[in-house]
Amino acid sequence: MKYRVIHQLTERNFDKEASKSELEVLDYLEKNFTSIPFLSVIKVANESFTSQATVNRACKLLGFQGFSEMKYAAKEDIELMNSTSERHIANTEYILRKINFDGAACVSDAIIGSRRKLMIFGLGGSNISALYLQRQLLYLGIPSLLVAEMQMFKNFEGYSLIVLSSSGETQRCLQIAKEAKKLKMKVISITKNGSSLMNLSDYCFHHDVPVDKMKGISREQQLHIMIMVNEVVDQLKKKLDI
Repeated sequence: MKYRVIHQLTERNFDKEASKSELEVLDYLEKNFTSIPFLSVIKVANESFTSQATVNRACKLLGFQGFSEMKYAAKEDIELMNSTSERHIANTEYILRKINFDGAACVSDAIIGSRRKLMIFGLGGSNISALYLQRQLLYLGIPSLLVAEMQMFKNFEGYSLIVLSSSGETQRCLQIAKEAKKLKMKVISITKNGSSLMNLSDYCFHHDVPVDKMKGISREQQLHIMIMVNEVVDQLKKKLDI
């Protein structure tokens, strides 16, 4: 069983652009998600300062015929969210669907091509993933240097730099990548699809996992990055016949 409403509310990747009033409805539904089963279309319209017709149009953007169908699906989502094991299973399945696993091939090839001259950078939560990647590479006989700032790699011409960043928009990550390009380094990244870091990279393994929001504060998840690192490592094992 998969979530049918909450992910659509948070991502909002619709086929057509939502109007301002429809966005007001979507914002209200996302903010009051756990209360949806107890709401009426009239209350939603009043509380979001819109109309019943607008509420139904917003529900159609989410993939439903109208408010009643969306309300029933939201109830199922909430029941699933309240089941701890099912919640984690559904979340992991969702993350797996958001990873472009085909992209691991070019990254593993790039690592093999630079196997004696590799540097790795990760900031914050991604630093943990960077440490994990370095350790896994050592198990495969591939040495690498973990760097924390630009000054550390200015004398390492001919190296390739692996940058791990969940968002691909962290300024220090982008500065590191830009400096590496100036030094004629190849930039290999594990990051978000369409991000600034992806656009700077020579090789990229990307995902489409959205930022996790907690009352307006971004919480950096690393599960998808760890899964992606493991996929790269698995491909390296096969290609190196280890």
